[in-house]
Amino acid sequence: MGRKQLTRRQLLAVTGPAGLAAFGVTTPLDGAVVSTYEKKVLAKKPAAYWRLGETKGPEAIDRTGNDHKGIYRGTPRFQEPGAIIGDTDTAIALDGKRSYVEISTHKDFSQPTSGNGLSVEVWVRPDVLKFEGETDDSYIHWLGKGETKQHEWALRFYSRKSRRPNRISAYIFNPEGGLGAGAYFENTLRVGEWIHVVACFDAGDADTQDRPGVQIYMNGQRRLGPPSPGTLYRNPQWHIKPVYGTAPHRLGTRDLKSFLTGGLDEVAIYPRVLTRQEILENHMAANGK
Repeated sequence: MGRKQLTRRQLLAVTGPAGLAAFGVTTPLDGAVVSTYEKKVLAKKPAAYWRLGETKGPEAIDRTGNDHKGIYRGTPRFQEPGAIIGDTDTAIALDGKRSYVEISTHKDFSQPTSGNGLSVEVWVRPDVLKFEGETDDSYIHWLGKGETKQHEWALRFYSRKSRRPNRISAYIFNPEGGLGAGAYFENTLRVGEWIHVVACFDAGDADTQDRPGVQIYMNGQRRLGPPSPGTLYRNPQWHIKPVYGTAPHRLGTRDLKSFLTGGLDEVAIYPRVLTRQEILENHMAANGK
C-alpha cells in the first residue's frame, strides 16, 4: 500500500524529540536521528549503507563508517518522503535522465571476492510503469555493478508494455555479460508505492557442488529463486563464473544505458547472504513492527 511520509523537519516540528520515540526514533546528543530501522540494518554489518537523506549533493554518506561515499550525478531531487514508516530520514527521486549515484569500485560490492556471497537491499518507488528501455523488451537496469567486459550483477525492471510486464529481477553475469542467472517477481505494481527489494547472490560459481544461485525477496517474502529452474549458476545456458571488475557501483542505473524514474531509499550491501529471518526483520522494522 502507498505511504505518505512527513519529512524530518515536519515530524520534529509536530512531535518534538520526545514524540519521535513513539515512532521508534531517537535523537542523540549530536542531534542526529537514529531510527529503529537504521539500527536493524547496521546490526547486520553491511559493507555500505546509504540512507540517501541528504539535503543536497554532492556526497551520499555511507552510514557504516566504512567511507564508501557516493557522488550524486545529474539532477536528483532531494528530501523526498522516505520509505520507512515513522522515520524522518528522507529519500531521493530520479528523473530517468542521467540522474544517479556513483560509488567507486570495491571488493565489498563483488560476489566473488566476499567468499560468503552478496546481498543487495534497496527500497524503490517506481514513478512510471511504462517506459522505453535498453532493448525491444523495454527494461532498465536501475542498480548494479558492471560495464563492457566487466559485468557483475544488476537489478532490472521491465516496462508494463514489455512481454514481462512490471517484472523486477536480479541477475549475476559472467564478465562478458549476455545471459545471466536470475530471480524475479512479477506483480501488479502501482506508481508512487515503495517496494522493499533484496537480492541475494549465493557464494560460489558454476563449478560449486551445492547448487548456488540467485534469490530475490519482495516486501520480506522470498520469490522465484533456487531450487526453481533457471536461477542456478551451473545452468549450461549461462554457466556463471563471476569475476571482480573495476566498474563502479551505481544507484539508479548500472552502466549509464538506462535510468530509473522514481525514488530510491535505504540502499545497503552485505558481503554475505542474508537469511530469510533477517530480511523479514528489516521489512517489519520499516513498517513499525
